[in-house]
Amino acid sequence: MPKVSIIIPFHNVEYYIGECLESVINQKLQDIEIICVNDGSTDGSRSIVEEYAKRDCRIKIIDIETRKGQGFARNRAVEIASGEYIGFVDADDYIEHDMFFELYTKASQNNNDITICQAREYDDLNKKFILSDYYSLSLLSDMKDKIFSAVDVKDKLLDINVVLWNKIYKKSYLDKIGEKFPEGYIYEDLPFFFGTFLPAEKIQIVWKNLYIYRINRRNSTMQQFNNKILDRPDMVSLTFEKIKKFDFMADFTDKIKGWIINDLFHRYTLLKENFQREYFFKMKRVFQNLDIEDIDNPYWKKVYHFEGYLMVLNNDFEGFNLKIFTQYLDIHQVEDRIKSVMLNETENLHKIISLNYDKLAALFDIKAGELQSAMDNNLNFVLEAESKLYKEIKEKNDYLSAVSDDKISKTHSVLNSEIKSLYEKNKQNYDALNNLIENKTEHLKTVLSGEEEIKINEVKEKIEQNHTETLKQIGHEIRLLREEMGLKSQADFQNFRQEISEIKSRFENEMNNQKNYYENVINQLQARVSELEKTPVQKLKDKIKKNK
Repeated sequence: MPKVSIIIPFHNVEYYIGECLESVINQKLQDIEIICVNDGSTDGSRSIVEEYAKRDCRIKIIDIETRKGQGFARNRAVEIASGEYIGFVDADDYIEHDMFFELYTKASQNNNDITICQAREYDDLNKKFILSDYYSLSLLSDMKDKIFSAVDVKDKLLDINVVLWNKIYKKSYLDKIGEKFPEGYIYEDLPFFFGTFLPAEKIQIVWKNLYIYRINRRNSTMQQFNNKILDRPDMVSLTFEKIKKFDFMADFTDKIKGWIINDLFHRYTLLKENFQREYFFKMKRVFQNLDIEDIDNPYWKKVYHFEGYLMVLNNDFEGFNLKIFTQYLDIHQVEDRIKSVMLNETENLHKIISLNYDKLAALFDIKAGELQSAMDNNLNFVLEAESKLYKEIKEKNDYLSAVSDDKISKTHSVLNSEIKSLYEKNKQNYDALNNLIENKTEHLKTVLSGEEEIKINEVKEKIEQNHTETLKQIGHEIRLLREEMGLKSQADFQNFRQEISEIKSRFENEMNNQKNYYENVINQLQARVSELEKTPVQKLKDKIKKNK
């Protein structure tokens, strides 16, 4: 089973699919499967994917002859996916090399249902990166290093980004809740997000910008705005039905309805004339199902397009469009211009933030490089010291063995010499005594009486007794010499063991001192980075809030 199944639907993206696949196949996490779904492409996209599949056996291709949309394509891919987790990448985007390694590591450590990362936008027209609060998940900054559920962030749910591609989903979790993408629609990620996010019990964020979302590219699905926006009322209505199933969202019913009004009415103002009629009636059906009873509630005065909501409910299309809608646009033109100025100012401030962020990141990289170099040098020092210590210990052990062997050899030699000398000395005495006995025996036999023969036998017994005692004495002296030798060797071994123990202790103390020193250096650097992050960037964020 691969760790992650990465699903990439594609339709006529020959200019971008190569860069997308390069970023996916070169992931740090290699235990993946890559499911590419050809949604009726008519350009060279399919051939490009096929070339990559020939070189990488992890790539699987599903062909859909007639285009049926991303919802259909993603559902087919999820059905055959065998990974522990499911991830999505849009074919015109690309990802950082460690994206799925970071997401999978976090997800598998805590058995998460959903794991999310931050993202950056890339303006394909102006060739620049853009950081935004929406994709940076700044709204959820209080969830840093936490595992949370939808209940914990229920008051922020309507403002969290609903995209699929910065998340991985546990496959068994998707199978359990049975959530599918609506097929044949655009904006299918909206109901899928709420359908998966609301029941999730374990959600966690990786606080790194790992996904690059391309905007302003040629032939983008989102650029086909007017004909595709007709799906928006249906997807918003389906999302509302999913939200209403969860009791913990009951306290936010008015906020949800206000969000629907603002979302649908605002998109109506962007439509070309030939799409307005169809959209109007779809929007009106959704508005009628909102069942807003107390329209005098002060809350509704705060909903930006609530006035437009009432106009839609109380007029047919012609009356609304010819009489009231024109007046409504005139009223809000000034507000829209103010919002446009604010957005431009916000974008300028984001540019400043981005510039400072890059400087801060560069400084951090430099400091991290210096720290890494210092740690590498310290590691080399430790290895050299360790090598010298082991060499010294080996020399001591070799010397100890040599000295011990030499002392044992010398002691044995001395002992053998003393034993030999003692033996020779006693043997001479014994031989002399035997010779004397032999020389005198015949004479004694003739001279001495029977009583004297008895005395001769007593003398022999004494001689033999003396011989036995002498041998015992020799054995005792040998044992004493051997015990003396053993005690001396044992004392020498003990002294050398003590020396080795002292050397090891000095080495361990030195290593602990080095470790404490570099841990202190790392803590100082981290504190400095935190301080740098809090100063210019935080001031700029405060300035943005003030301008808003």
